[in-house]
Amino acid sequence: MDPVPNKKKPEEGLTKNARFLYNLWWSTYQALVDAAGSDRALELIKPYMKFHFDAGAQILGNKYKIKTDDLYSIAAFTKFTNWLVGTIFGNYQFFEQGFTADVHYCPAANLSEALCYLNEYNSKSSLPAINSDYEFIYCKMLVRGDPFCQVMIKRKGHTIWGDIVKKPVEIPILKVSDEEREFWQRAIFSQQWIYATNALVDFVGKEKAVEILRPYMRALGMSLALDLSKEMEIKDHDAIFIAAIIERCNQAANQKGTLSFQTPERVEKEITECIFANASQDICADALEARANGICEAINPEYKFISLKRMCKGDKTCKWVIIKHQ
Repeated sequence: MDPVPNKKKPEEGLTKNARFLYNLWWSTYQALVDAAGSDRALELIKPYMKFHFDAGAQILGNKYKIKTDDLYSIAAFTKFTNWLVGTIFGNYQFFEQGFTADVHYCPAANLSEALCYLNEYNSKSSLPAINSDYEFIYCKMLVRGDPFCQVMIKRKGHTIWGDIVKKPVEIPILKVSDEEREFWQRAIFSQQWIYATNALVDFVGKEKAVEILRPYMRALGMSLALDLSKEMEIKDHDAIFIAAIIERCNQAANQKGTLSFQTPERVEKEITECIFANASQDICADALEARANGICEAINPEYKFISLKRMCKGDKTCKWVIIKHQ
């Protein structure tokens, strides 16, 4: 199988709903990188991500009763956890003290060099949570000029190069339902987005963070609008159509609520449940409002999106309205 990323279809890596959250997450991390520099951004987000992946590895290991006491079980566990977040491993080769695997698909490929290095850190820091006798190394990376990415997991203090113990084998992957996989992807990427916004706020404060994020979220909204307007094939560029696109994006956040008013000139909605409801920074609504206004601008700049209530600021519900500019 060809090891070069992006030979597989994107949906084999991420579900459609998860991709909305993934794009939200990496756009925000890129804003942090552009504001702080790659090295500083990594240091700012490290504490959040280490906790996130340490806890995640333990939760998944306990839930699915996966043992990680030998090379083959470690290979199976890391293949499963990476598959959950959209990264596909293959071409396994086992040596006496470790193994290598090629990355067949990665959602971060061609997005951001800084995001690749963050993924490298996450992998290295999370392995001790499942077996502290081994270490994780990216021995090849596209961003370093290699033709593809390749990972190595080996026993600490040992080299693994030598005669291959076993010919290339296919590591089985734990099967879970599409619904369960999407649950984990939503949980992981929504939390990573919150961590990225927290790190940005830690660096520059809330008001400056919102100012930095707005153009990234606006650009993301415009891109989503162009893609979804083709997919949904709706021709009337009014408030109802704009609301439909925003609703499609918000499905990824598992939002639940009711439309309280709907005409071609005005749409109102009240939201009672949202995956971001308990976000620690009320920057959540500011960023998502900027993304929504990017959608408005791309579809019909005569309209605008306004947040009236915000759960992340203590309101019991969120409420938004799409109206024409006065």
